[in-house]
Order: sequence, then C-alpha cells, then structure tokens
Amino acid sequence: MKSRITSRQIALIVFGVLVATAVANYDKLLPLRWQTYTAPDNTFTVELPGKPSVETTQAPVEGGGTKPMTLVSVKPTNSTSYMCSYAEDKNIGDKSSDEVLEAARDGSLGKTQGTVISQKRLTVQGYPALEMQARARGSSLLDARIVVAEKRLYLMVAVTTVERDREPKVIQRMFDSFRVIHP
Repeated sequence: MKSRITSRQIALIVFGVLVATAVANYDKLLPLRWQTYTAPDNTFTVELPGKPSVETTQAPVEGGGTKPMTLVSVKPTNSTSYMCSYAEDKNIGDKSSDEVLEAARDGSLGKTQGTVISQKRLTVQGYPALEMQARARGSSLLDARIVVAEKRLYLMVAVTTVERDREPKVIQRMFDSFRVIHP
C-alpha cells in the first residue's frame, strides 16, 4: 500500500527548509543593530553596527617605545569587523598633517600586510583626513579613514575576510557618523 504525502507534510517540509536556511544565514539576514559609542572623556562619538567592546592596548611609536591606544570594535558577522581606535600623541603638532596621516596609513598597512588599492584626502569637521581601501593578508579587504584632530589620531577600519560580504553602505554610515565633540 502506497502512502500519500499530504499538503500538511509538504508545508512542514517547506517550513523546515526555510528555517534551516535562515539559521544557516542568520548573520546575513538579520538587520544590524546600530549603537552609538561615546568616548568616556566625551571627545567623540561614532555609530557601530553592533554592541562595541572596548580595550586599551599599547601601540608602537615611530622611533621606539609605545603609547596607549583605545580600540572600540564590533564583529557583527563571522567575516566582518568594524573598529574605531584612537590615541593621544603630543608630537602630532611637530609634523605636518600629511606626515601624520601617511605614517598612520603605513603603520596600519604594515600590521595587516596590506597594499593600497585607492586613497583620497579629505577633511572631517575641518580636520585633515585620509580614506583608503587596501588588500590585507589573505584575501581580506580593508576600508579605513584616518583623522587627525589636534593631538589625537583616530583610525576607523572595516575589514572583511570575504569580499562579497563587504557592505559599502555600512562602512560609509560608520565613517560618516564619526563626530569630534571636544578635541
């Protein structure tokens, strides 16, 4: 005797396939939950696509030594990361903004084993800035905006390890949301 598949069974199978697809791709299907990060010293804000984690680390300085650097980061998917880091440097005023931006660019490219694809100069709230896109180690793609605001250097970075997961609108929103409140 043959058993017949009922429409209810077909509906359950289709529902199961849809649920399995959603679970397998949840990080791509769910909208990002943007949060505004405000620095504890109230010097800047930036929107990030998720709940940020904050850590302080030591960054190497040109000529030797280190300085404290704060990293504010979010990893909304397995293949994407967004970060805003900042550091005080009393010697920034001793160099031209071009020298500071180029040194920051070269330092970040060195750490990621990156090569520049494109770059452009711009100003952010009247402060000198540089925006670039680069290839980094492996097949990673890096978008960065560097801003020099008086004695502070800000570096916003979006990294994707899978090029098709790069989200230009998300990157642009993060970059455009950055606001210096008190330099």
